Amino acid sequence: GRSIQMVAGFMKLGTHFVDAAHRLFAVAVERNFTQGRRRAHVIAACLYTTCRQEKSQHMLIDFSDALQVNVYTLGTTFLKFRRLLGLKLEIIDPALYIYRFAAHLNLDEKANDVALTALRLVARMKRDWIVAGRRPAGVCAAALLIASRAHGFEREHFDVTKVLKICGVTVMKRVREFEHTPSANMTLDEFHKTNLEEEVDPPAYTANQLREARARAVADRDVDLLVSGALDNPMHKGKQATRWRTPKNMSDKDKQLAELYSELETELTEGAAESRMMEAAERGEDAERTAAGAAVARKDQAMSFTRAAADAGARRRNLGVSSLHGTIRYPLGNNNRPLVLPNQATAEELAAPTQKSEDVLDFGTWKASVPPSAADEVAYLFRSDDEVREREAVFNAQNRDYLENQEKKENERLVAEAERCAKEEDEAAQEEGRRRYLKKYSRSRKRKEGWDSNDLTTEEALLEVVRARKISRKINYDAMSTLFDDSGNFSTDLLDDKGRKKEEGDQGVA
Repeated sequence: GRSIQMVAGFMKLGTHFVDAAHRLFAVAVERNFTQGRRRAHVIAACLYTTCRQEKSQHMLIDFSDALQVNVYTLGTTFLKFRRLLGLKLEIIDPALYIYRFAAHLNLDEKANDVALTALRLVARMKRDWIVAGRRPAGVCAAALLIASRAHGFEREHFDVTKVLKICGVTVMKRVREFEHTPSANMTLDEFHKTNLEEEVDPPAYTANQLREARARAVADRDVDLLVSGALDNPMHKGKQATRWRTPKNMSDKDKQLAELYSELETELTEGAAESRMMEAAERGEDAERTAAGAAVARKDQAMSFTRAAADAGARRRNLGVSSLHGTIRYPLGNNNRPLVLPNQATAEELAAPTQKSEDVLDFGTWKASVPPSAADEVAYLFRSDDEVREREAVFNAQNRDYLENQEKKENERLVAEAERCAKEEDEAAQEEGRRRYLKKYSRSRKRKEGWDSNDLTTEEALLEVVRARKISRKINYDAMSTLFDDSGNFSTDLLDDKGRKKEEGDQGVA
Protein backbone atom coordinates (compact mmCIF):
# COMPACT_ATOMS: atom_id res chain seq x y z
CA GLY A 1 0.00 0.00 0.00
CA ARG A 2 2.73 2.50 0.90
CA SER A 3 4.71 1.72 -2.24
CA ILE A 4 1.68 2.34 -4.42
CA GLN A 5 0.96 5.62 -2.64
CA MET A 6 4.59 6.68 -3.02
CA VAL A 7 4.65 6.04 -6.78
CA ALA A 8 1.23 7.68 -7.14
CA GLY A 9 2.62 10.69 -5.25
CA PHE A 10 5.47 10.97 -7.75
CA MET A 11 2.94 10.94 -10.60
CA LYS A 12 0.44 13.23 -8.78
CA LEU A 13 -2.38 10.69 -9.02
CA GLY A 14 -5.54 10.85 -6.95
CA THR A 15 -6.79 8.42 -4.34
CA HIS A 16 -9.13 6.64 -6.75
CA PHE A 17 -6.10 5.73 -8.88
CA VAL A 18 -4.41 4.33 -5.77
CA ASP A 19 -7.47 2.26 -4.82
CA ALA A 20 -7.84 0.83 -8.33
CA ALA A 21 -4.12 0.05 -8.54
CA HIS A 22 -4.26 -1.63 -5.11
CA ARG A 23 -7.00 -3.96 -6.36
CA LEU A 24 -4.99 -4.81 -9.47
CA PHE A 25 -1.89 -5.44 -7.37
CA ALA A 26 -3.89 -7.81 -5.14
CA VAL A 27 -4.89 -9.76 -8.26
CA ALA A 28 -1.24 -9.81 -9.38
CA VAL A 29 -0.17 -11.24 -6.02
CA GLU A 30 -2.96 -13.82 -6.11
CA ARG A 31 -1.84 -15.04 -9.54
CA ASN A 32 1.86 -15.05 -8.59
CA PHE A 33 2.66 -12.31 -11.12
CA THR A 34 5.05 -10.71 -8.62
CA GLN A 35 7.25 -13.79 -8.50
CA GLY A 36 10.60 -13.02 -10.13
CA ARG A 37 9.72 -9.38 -10.82
CA ARG A 38 10.59 -6.20 -8.99
CA ARG A 39 7.77 -4.77 -6.94
CA ALA A 40 8.25 -1.31 -8.45
CA HIS A 41 7.74 -2.68 -11.97
CA VAL A 42 4.48 -4.42 -11.03
CA ILE A 43 3.23 -1.32 -9.21
CA ALA A 44 4.01 0.85 -12.23
CA ALA A 45 2.14 -1.61 -14.48
CA CYS A 46 -0.89 -1.51 -12.16
CA LEU A 47 -0.92 2.29 -11.99
CA TYR A 48 -0.43 2.68 -15.74
CA THR A 49 -3.27 0.21 -16.37
CA THR A 50 -5.48 2.35 -14.14
CA CYS A 51 -4.41 5.48 -16.05
CA ARG A 52 -5.32 3.81 -19.32
CA GLN A 53 -8.72 2.80 -17.96
CA GLU A 54 -9.38 6.31 -16.63
CA LYS A 55 -7.98 7.94 -19.82
CA SER A 56 -5.60 10.22 -17.97
CA GLN A 57 -2.74 12.19 -19.52
CA HIS A 58 0.04 9.99 -18.12
CA MET A 59 2.35 8.01 -20.40
CA LEU A 60 4.47 4.99 -19.63
CA ILE A 61 7.65 7.00 -20.05
CA ASP A 62 6.50 9.24 -17.18
CA PHE A 63 6.61 6.22 -14.87
CA SER A 64 10.01 5.37 -16.33
CA ASP A 65 11.35 8.82 -15.41
CA ALA A 66 9.82 8.70 -11.93
CA LEU A 67 11.23 5.26 -11.10
CA GLN A 68 14.42 5.57 -13.18
CA VAL A 69 13.65 2.30 -14.95
CA ASN A 70 14.03 1.43 -18.62
CA VAL A 71 10.76 2.16 -20.40
CA TYR A 72 10.99 -1.07 -22.41
CA THR A 73 11.25 -3.08 -19.17
CA LEU A 74 8.09 -1.42 -17.86
CA GLY A 75 6.41 -1.94 -21.23
CA THR A 76 7.17 -5.66 -21.15
CA THR A 77 5.78 -5.97 -17.63
CA PHE A 78 2.66 -4.02 -18.56
CA LEU A 79 1.96 -6.13 -21.68
CA LYS A 80 2.38 -9.39 -19.76
CA PHE A 81 0.14 -8.11 -16.95
CA ARG A 82 -2.55 -7.04 -19.42
CA ARG A 83 -2.34 -10.42 -21.14
CA LEU A 84 -2.60 -12.19 -17.78
CA LEU A 85 -5.80 -10.37 -16.81
CA GLY A 86 -7.23 -10.36 -20.33
CA LEU A 87 -7.82 -6.60 -20.24
CA LYS A 88 -9.04 -4.89 -23.40
CA LEU A 89 -7.80 -1.33 -23.14
CA GLU A 90 -8.90 1.27 -25.64
CA ILE A 91 -6.36 2.86 -27.96
CA ILE A 92 -5.07 6.15 -26.58
CA ASP A 93 -6.37 9.25 -28.31
CA PRO A 94 -3.46 11.64 -29.10
CA ALA A 95 -5.74 14.55 -28.23
CA LEU A 96 -5.38 13.65 -24.53
CA TYR A 97 -1.78 14.92 -24.51
CA ILE A 98 -2.25 18.15 -26.47
CA TYR A 99 -2.97 20.54 -23.58
CA ARG A 100 -0.42 18.88 -21.33
CA PHE A 101 2.54 19.30 -23.67
CA ALA A 102 1.40 22.60 -25.16
CA ALA A 103 2.02 24.17 -21.75
CA HIS A 104 5.74 23.18 -21.96
CA LEU A 105 6.49 24.81 -25.33
CA ASN A 106 6.68 28.42 -24.07
CA LEU A 107 3.75 29.60 -26.17
CA ASP A 108 2.72 32.37 -23.74
CA GLU A 109 -0.84 33.61 -24.18
CA LYS A 110 -1.30 31.74 -27.48
CA ALA A 111 -0.96 28.33 -25.85
CA ASN A 112 -4.71 27.75 -25.93
CA ASP A 113 -4.98 28.76 -29.62
CA VAL A 114 -2.11 26.46 -30.56
CA ALA A 115 -3.71 23.62 -28.60
CA LEU A 116 -7.05 24.10 -30.38
CA THR A 117 -5.30 24.05 -33.77
CA ALA A 118 -3.38 20.93 -32.75
CA LEU A 119 -6.63 19.23 -31.74
CA ARG A 120 -8.10 20.02 -35.14
CA LEU A 121 -4.95 18.70 -36.80
CA VAL A 122 -5.24 15.41 -34.90
CA ALA A 123 -8.86 15.08 -36.04
CA ARG A 124 -7.79 15.74 -39.64
CA MET A 125 -4.98 13.17 -39.37
CA LYS A 126 -7.51 10.58 -38.20
CA ARG A 127 -9.55 11.11 -41.34
CA ASP A 128 -6.43 10.83 -43.52
CA TRP A 129 -5.37 7.53 -41.87
CA ILE A 130 -2.21 8.96 -40.32
CA VAL A 131 -3.15 8.10 -36.72
CA ALA A 132 -4.14 4.46 -37.31
CA GLY A 133 -1.38 2.09 -36.18
CA ARG A 134 0.86 4.89 -34.91
CA ARG A 135 1.90 5.76 -31.40
CA PRO A 136 -0.03 8.74 -30.01
CA ALA A 137 3.08 10.60 -28.84
CA GLY A 138 4.43 10.95 -32.37
CA VAL A 139 1.10 12.19 -33.75
CA CYS A 140 0.74 14.64 -30.85
CA ALA A 141 4.27 15.97 -31.38
CA ALA A 142 3.70 16.48 -35.13
CA ALA A 143 0.39 18.27 -34.50
CA LEU A 144 1.96 20.60 -31.92
CA LEU A 145 4.92 21.35 -34.21
CA ILE A 146 2.68 22.20 -37.19
CA ALA A 147 0.29 24.25 -35.03
CA SER A 148 3.16 26.22 -33.45
CA ARG A 149 4.60 27.10 -36.84
CA ALA A 150 1.15 28.03 -38.16
CA HIS A 151 0.73 30.56 -35.32
CA GLY A 152 4.09 32.19 -36.02
CA PHE A 153 6.34 30.41 -33.49
CA GLU A 154 9.74 29.29 -34.71
CA ARG A 155 9.83 25.76 -33.36
CA GLU A 156 12.01 22.89 -34.56
CA HIS A 157 11.42 19.18 -34.20
CA PHE A 158 13.89 18.91 -31.30
CA ASP A 159 11.77 21.39 -29.32
CA VAL A 160 8.85 18.97 -29.20
CA THR A 161 10.95 15.80 -29.00
CA LYS A 162 12.61 17.19 -25.88
CA VAL A 163 9.21 17.57 -24.24
CA LEU A 164 7.52 14.39 -25.48
CA LYS A 165 10.71 12.24 -25.30
CA ILE A 166 10.40 10.65 -28.74
CA CYS A 167 12.65 10.33 -31.77
CA GLY A 168 12.93 13.31 -34.10
CA VAL A 169 12.77 11.05 -37.17
CA THR A 170 9.31 9.92 -36.10
CA VAL A 171 8.07 13.50 -35.78
CA MET A 172 9.42 14.54 -39.19
CA LYS A 173 7.92 11.44 -40.80
CA ARG A 174 4.46 12.36 -39.46
CA VAL A 175 4.95 15.93 -40.67
CA ARG A 176 5.89 14.72 -44.16
CA GLU A 177 2.86 12.46 -44.23
CA PHE A 178 0.63 15.43 -43.41
CA GLU A 179 2.35 17.53 -46.08
CA HIS A 180 0.98 15.19 -48.76
CA THR A 181 -2.66 15.76 -47.75
CA PRO A 182 -4.95 18.46 -49.21
CA SER A 183 -5.20 20.15 -45.79
CA ALA A 184 -1.50 21.06 -45.90
CA ASN A 185 -2.16 23.51 -48.78
CA MET A 186 -4.73 25.53 -46.80
CA THR A 187 -4.16 28.67 -44.74
CA LEU A 188 -4.79 28.73 -41.01
CA ASP A 189 -8.18 30.46 -41.38
CA GLU A 190 -9.25 28.11 -44.16
CA PHE A 191 -8.20 25.12 -42.10
CA HIS A 192 -10.39 26.24 -39.17
CA LYS A 193 -13.40 27.12 -41.33
CA THR A 194 -13.34 24.37 -43.98
CA ASN A 195 -14.03 20.68 -43.46
CA LEU A 196 -12.80 18.65 -46.41
CA GLU A 197 -14.92 15.63 -47.23
CA GLU A 198 -12.25 13.74 -49.18
CA GLU A 199 -9.79 11.38 -47.51
CA VAL A 200 -6.37 10.32 -48.71
CA ASP A 201 -5.08 6.77 -48.76
CA PRO A 202 -3.12 5.47 -45.76
CA PRO A 203 0.64 6.12 -46.02
CA ALA A 204 1.41 2.39 -45.81
CA TYR A 205 -0.97 1.66 -48.69
CA THR A 206 0.62 4.40 -50.81
CA ALA A 207 4.11 3.03 -50.11
CA ASN A 208 3.05 -0.49 -51.11
CA GLN A 209 1.47 0.80 -54.32
CA LEU A 210 4.70 2.60 -55.17
CA ARG A 211 6.73 -0.54 -54.46
CA GLU A 212 4.49 -2.65 -56.71
CA ALA A 213 4.79 -0.06 -59.50
CA ARG A 214 8.59 -0.29 -59.27
CA ALA A 215 8.38 -4.10 -59.39
CA ARG A 216 6.24 -3.99 -62.55
CA ALA A 217 8.61 -1.50 -64.20
CA VAL A 218 11.62 -3.71 -63.41
CA ALA A 219 9.81 -6.83 -64.63
CA ASP A 220 8.82 -5.04 -67.87
CA ARG A 221 12.33 -3.54 -68.21
CA ASP A 222 10.84 -0.06 -68.52
CA VAL A 223 14.02 1.96 -68.00
CA ASP A 224 12.43 5.27 -69.01
CA LEU A 225 9.81 4.99 -66.28
CA LEU A 226 12.36 3.92 -63.68
CA VAL A 227 14.66 6.90 -64.27
CA SER A 228 11.91 9.49 -64.91
CA GLY A 229 11.38 10.18 -61.22
CA ALA A 230 7.69 9.24 -61.26
CA LEU A 231 8.44 6.30 -58.99
CA ASP A 232 10.57 8.23 -56.52
CA ASN A 233 9.47 8.41 -52.90
CA PRO A 234 7.39 11.62 -52.51
CA MET A 235 8.14 11.67 -48.78
CA HIS A 236 11.81 12.45 -49.44
CA LYS A 237 13.72 15.00 -51.46
CA GLY A 238 17.02 15.03 -53.29
CA LYS A 239 19.28 12.00 -52.95
CA GLN A 240 16.96 10.41 -50.39
CA ALA A 241 14.20 10.14 -53.00
CA THR A 242 16.43 8.49 -55.64
CA ARG A 243 18.41 6.23 -53.33
CA TRP A 244 16.30 3.20 -54.29
CA ARG A 245 17.77 3.29 -57.81
CA THR A 246 21.34 2.87 -56.57
CA PRO A 247 22.27 -0.75 -55.82
CA LYS A 248 23.09 -1.41 -52.21
CA ASN A 249 26.64 -2.57 -51.67
CA MET A 250 26.87 -5.83 -49.79
CA SER A 251 29.00 -5.78 -46.68
CA ASP A 252 31.58 -8.45 -45.94
CA LYS A 253 29.25 -10.03 -43.43
CA ASP A 254 26.41 -10.20 -45.96
CA LYS A 255 28.73 -11.81 -48.49
CA GLN A 256 29.83 -14.41 -45.96
CA LEU A 257 26.22 -15.19 -45.07
CA ALA A 258 25.28 -15.50 -48.75
CA GLU A 259 28.15 -17.93 -49.34
CA LEU A 260 27.17 -19.90 -46.23
CA TYR A 261 23.54 -20.18 -47.35
CA SER A 262 24.68 -21.26 -50.82
CA GLU A 263 26.89 -23.99 -49.35
CA LEU A 264 24.11 -25.20 -47.07
CA GLU A 265 21.69 -25.31 -49.99
CA THR A 266 24.16 -27.32 -52.07
CA GLU A 267 24.81 -29.79 -49.25
CA LEU A 268 21.10 -30.29 -48.60
CA THR A 269 20.23 -30.87 -52.25
CA GLU A 270 23.18 -33.22 -52.84
CA GLY A 271 22.44 -35.13 -49.66
CA ALA A 272 18.80 -35.59 -50.68
CA ALA A 273 19.89 -36.80 -54.13
CA GLU A 274 22.36 -39.30 -52.69
CA SER A 275 19.77 -40.68 -50.29
CA ARG A 276 17.33 -41.21 -53.17
CA MET A 277 19.97 -43.00 -55.23
CA MET A 278 20.85 -45.28 -52.31
CA GLU A 279 17.21 -46.13 -51.74
CA ALA A 280 16.79 -46.84 -55.45
CA ALA A 281 19.89 -49.05 -55.48
CA GLU A 282 18.50 -51.07 -52.59
CA ARG A 283 15.27 -51.56 -54.51
CA GLY A 284 17.22 -52.51 -57.67
CA GLU A 285 16.02 -49.67 -59.89
CA ASP A 286 17.90 -48.25 -62.88
CA ALA A 287 20.78 -45.98 -61.80
CA GLU A 288 20.53 -43.66 -64.82
CA ARG A 289 16.80 -43.12 -64.32
CA THR A 290 17.37 -42.51 -60.60
CA ALA A 291 20.16 -40.00 -61.32
CA ALA A 292 17.93 -38.13 -63.76
CA GLY A 293 15.12 -38.05 -61.20
CA ALA A 294 17.54 -36.85 -58.54
CA ALA A 295 18.70 -34.02 -60.85
CA VAL A 296 15.10 -32.93 -61.39
CA ALA A 297 14.38 -33.10 -57.66
CA ARG A 298 17.55 -31.13 -56.93
CA LYS A 299 16.45 -28.47 -59.39
CA ASP A 300 12.97 -28.31 -57.88
CA GLN A 301 14.38 -28.05 -54.37
CA ALA A 302 16.77 -25.31 -55.42
CA MET A 303 13.82 -23.37 -56.80
CA SER A 304 12.04 -23.74 -53.47
CA PHE A 305 14.96 -22.13 -51.67
CA THR A 306 15.12 -19.09 -53.99
CA ARG A 307 11.66 -17.80 -54.67
CA ALA A 308 12.62 -15.82 -57.76
CA ALA A 309 13.68 -18.12 -60.62
CA ALA A 310 14.96 -17.19 -64.05
CA ASP A 311 13.04 -19.55 -66.29
CA ALA A 312 9.58 -19.48 -67.84
CA GLY A 313 8.03 -21.36 -64.95
CA ALA A 314 9.07 -18.68 -62.48
CA ARG A 315 6.82 -15.77 -61.57
CA ARG A 316 9.47 -13.16 -62.42
CA ARG A 317 11.83 -13.27 -65.35
CA ASN A 318 14.23 -10.57 -64.25
CA LEU A 319 15.44 -9.40 -60.87
CA GLY A 320 17.13 -6.25 -62.11
CA VAL A 321 17.52 -3.87 -65.02
CA SER A 322 20.59 -1.83 -66.03
CA SER A 323 20.43 1.96 -66.28
CA LEU A 324 22.71 4.96 -65.99
CA HIS A 325 22.36 4.74 -62.22
CA GLY A 326 23.56 1.15 -62.23
CA THR A 327 21.56 -2.02 -61.84
CA ILE A 328 18.12 -1.23 -60.40
CA ARG A 329 17.25 -4.29 -58.37
CA TYR A 330 13.84 -5.84 -58.02
CA PRO A 331 12.21 -4.47 -54.82
CA LEU A 332 11.99 -6.64 -51.74
CA GLY A 333 8.95 -7.20 -49.57
CA ASN A 334 8.61 -7.01 -45.79
CA ASN A 335 9.97 -10.56 -45.49
CA ASN A 336 13.21 -9.50 -47.25
CA ARG A 337 12.27 -11.59 -50.27
CA PRO A 338 11.47 -10.41 -53.81
CA LEU A 339 8.07 -8.77 -53.87
CA VAL A 340 5.21 -10.96 -55.12
CA LEU A 341 2.70 -9.07 -57.25
CA PRO A 342 -0.99 -10.07 -57.26
CA ASN A 343 -0.75 -11.46 -60.81
CA GLN A 344 2.38 -13.45 -59.88
CA ALA A 345 0.91 -15.27 -56.88
CA THR A 346 0.27 -18.97 -57.12
CA ALA A 347 -3.17 -20.55 -56.87
CA GLU A 348 -2.30 -21.81 -53.40
CA GLU A 349 -1.38 -18.30 -52.23
CA LEU A 350 -4.56 -16.80 -53.69
CA ALA A 351 -6.82 -19.52 -52.28
CA ALA A 352 -9.00 -18.61 -49.30
CA PRO A 353 -8.02 -20.18 -45.97
CA THR A 354 -9.77 -23.48 -45.38
CA GLN A 355 -9.63 -23.31 -41.59
CA LYS A 356 -11.88 -20.91 -39.75
CA SER A 357 -10.26 -18.53 -37.32
CA GLU A 358 -12.43 -19.69 -34.41
CA ASP A 359 -11.80 -23.41 -34.98
CA VAL A 360 -9.35 -25.34 -32.83
CA LEU A 361 -6.65 -27.30 -34.60
CA ASP A 362 -6.92 -31.06 -34.15
CA PHE A 363 -3.34 -32.29 -33.84
CA GLY A 364 -4.30 -35.88 -34.57
CA THR A 365 -5.91 -34.96 -37.88
CA TRP A 366 -3.09 -32.58 -38.70
CA LYS A 367 -0.38 -35.17 -38.02
CA ALA A 368 -2.26 -37.72 -40.14
CA SER A 369 -2.26 -35.30 -43.09
CA VAL A 370 1.50 -34.69 -42.93
CA PRO A 371 3.33 -35.96 -46.06
CA PRO A 372 5.32 -39.20 -45.53
CA SER A 373 8.58 -37.42 -46.36
CA ALA A 374 8.14 -35.09 -43.37
CA ALA A 375 6.53 -37.58 -40.99
CA ASP A 376 9.79 -38.37 -39.17
CA GLU A 377 10.62 -34.71 -38.61
CA VAL A 378 7.12 -33.97 -37.32
CA ALA A 379 7.16 -37.01 -35.04
CA TYR A 380 10.44 -35.80 -33.57
CA LEU A 381 8.77 -32.55 -32.52
CA PHE A 382 6.19 -34.27 -30.30
CA ARG A 383 7.00 -36.34 -27.23
CA SER A 384 5.19 -39.42 -26.04
CA ASP A 385 3.61 -39.72 -22.59
CA ASP A 386 6.55 -41.76 -21.29
CA GLU A 387 9.02 -39.13 -22.48
CA VAL A 388 6.95 -36.41 -20.86
CA ARG A 389 7.00 -38.29 -17.54
CA GLU A 390 10.77 -38.79 -17.81
CA ARG A 391 11.31 -35.10 -18.50
CA GLU A 392 9.08 -34.19 -15.57
CA ALA A 393 11.01 -36.50 -13.24
CA VAL A 394 14.32 -34.98 -14.35
CA PHE A 395 12.97 -31.46 -13.88
CA ASN A 396 11.67 -32.28 -10.39
CA ALA A 397 15.00 -33.79 -9.40
CA GLN A 398 17.03 -30.83 -10.67
CA ASN A 399 14.72 -28.21 -9.15
CA ARG A 400 13.81 -29.92 -5.90
CA ASP A 401 14.73 -26.94 -3.71
CA TYR A 402 12.68 -24.57 -5.83
CA LEU A 403 9.65 -26.86 -5.81
CA GLU A 404 9.86 -27.37 -2.05
CA ASN A 405 10.09 -23.61 -1.56
CA GLN A 406 7.05 -23.08 -3.78
CA GLU A 407 5.11 -25.75 -1.89
CA LYS A 408 6.07 -24.14 1.42
CA LYS A 409 4.91 -20.74 0.19
CA GLU A 410 1.65 -22.24 -1.01
CA ASN A 411 1.04 -23.88 2.38
CA GLU A 412 1.81 -20.61 4.15
CA ARG A 413 -0.59 -18.83 1.85
CA LEU A 414 -3.34 -21.34 2.59
CA VAL A 415 -2.75 -21.04 6.35
CA ALA A 416 -2.81 -17.24 6.15
CA GLU A 417 -5.98 -17.42 4.07
CA ALA A 418 -7.64 -19.69 6.64
CA GLU A 419 -6.60 -17.38 9.50
CA ARG A 420 -7.93 -14.39 7.61
CA CYS A 421 -11.28 -16.11 6.99
CA ALA A 422 -11.52 -17.11 10.66
CA LYS A 423 -10.72 -13.56 11.74
CA GLU A 424 -13.37 -12.17 9.41
CA GLU A 425 -15.97 -14.62 10.74
CA ASP A 426 -15.06 -13.70 14.34
CA GLU A 427 -15.31 -10.00 13.59
CA ALA A 428 -18.64 -10.52 11.85
CA ALA A 429 -19.99 -12.41 14.89
CA GLN A 430 -18.76 -9.70 17.28
CA GLU A 431 -20.29 -6.99 15.11
CA GLU A 432 -23.58 -8.86 14.98
CA GLY A 433 -23.64 -9.17 18.82
CA ARG A 434 -22.78 -5.49 19.23
CA ARG A 435 -25.48 -4.47 16.77
CA ARG A 436 -28.03 -6.68 18.52
CA TYR A 437 -27.07 -5.26 21.94
CA LEU A 438 -27.36 -1.66 20.74
CA LYS A 439 -30.69 -2.35 19.05
CA LYS A 440 -32.10 -4.04 22.16
CA TYR A 441 -31.27 -1.32 24.66
CA SER A 442 -31.59 1.75 22.46
CA ARG A 443 -35.34 1.18 22.13
CA SER A 444 -36.02 1.22 25.87
CA ARG A 445 -33.54 3.93 26.87
CA LYS A 446 -33.53 6.66 24.25
CA ARG A 447 -31.63 9.80 25.03
CA LYS A 448 -33.62 12.89 25.59
CA GLU A 449 -32.74 16.38 24.39
CA GLY A 450 -30.53 18.32 26.77
CA TRP A 451 -29.20 15.24 28.56
CA ASP A 452 -26.20 15.52 30.84
CA SER A 453 -23.45 12.93 30.94
CA ASN A 454 -23.47 13.06 34.77
CA ASP A 455 -27.13 11.98 34.81
CA LEU A 456 -26.50 8.77 32.87
CA THR A 457 -26.76 5.46 34.59
CA THR A 458 -23.88 3.01 34.50
CA GLU A 459 -25.50 1.00 31.73
CA GLU A 460 -26.26 4.11 29.65
CA ALA A 461 -22.68 5.36 30.01
CA LEU A 462 -21.32 1.96 28.93
CA LEU A 463 -23.79 1.93 26.07
CA GLU A 464 -22.45 5.28 24.85
CA VAL A 465 -18.89 3.95 24.92
CA VAL A 466 -19.89 0.79 23.03
CA ARG A 467 -21.81 2.86 20.49
CA ALA A 468 -18.88 5.23 19.91
CA ARG A 469 -16.13 2.65 19.44
CA LYS A 470 -15.34 -1.00 19.79
CA ILE A 471 -13.12 -1.72 22.79
CA SER A 472 -12.40 -5.35 22.01
CA ARG A 473 -13.49 -8.08 19.64
CA LYS A 474 -13.81 -10.52 22.55
CA ILE A 475 -16.76 -8.87 24.30
CA ASN A 476 -19.69 -11.14 25.11
CA TYR A 477 -22.58 -8.72 24.72
CA ASP A 478 -25.17 -11.25 25.90
CA ALA A 479 -23.31 -11.71 29.21
CA MET A 480 -22.78 -7.95 29.52
CA SER A 481 -26.54 -7.36 29.35
CA THR A 482 -27.05 -9.45 32.52
CA LEU A 483 -24.80 -7.19 34.61
CA PHE A 484 -27.45 -4.48 34.99
CA ASP A 485 -30.84 -4.43 36.67
CA ASP A 486 -33.99 -2.69 35.47
CA SER A 487 -32.82 0.70 36.82
CA GLY A 488 -29.65 0.61 34.74
CA ASN A 489 -27.23 0.08 37.65
CA PHE A 490 -25.09 -2.91 38.48
CA SER A 491 -27.11 -5.91 39.62
CA THR A 492 -26.40 -6.87 43.29
CA ASP A 493 -27.81 -10.35 43.02
CA LEU A 494 -24.37 -11.79 42.50
CA LEU A 495 -23.04 -9.93 45.54
CA ASP A 496 -25.98 -11.05 47.68
CA ASP A 497 -25.45 -14.64 46.65
CA LYS A 498 -21.76 -14.39 47.54
CA GLY A 499 -22.51 -12.84 50.99
CA ARG A 500 -25.24 -15.39 51.73
CA LYS A 501 -22.86 -18.26 50.91
CA LYS A 502 -20.22 -16.74 53.21
CA GLU A 503 -22.69 -16.45 56.12
CA GLU A 504 -23.84 -20.02 55.63
CA GLY A 505 -20.21 -21.13 55.75
CA ASP A 506 -19.52 -19.26 59.00
CA GLN A 507 -22.57 -20.86 60.64
CA GLY A 508 -21.42 -24.31 59.59
CA VAL A 509 -18.04 -23.79 61.23
CA ALA A 510 -19.64 -22.60 64.46
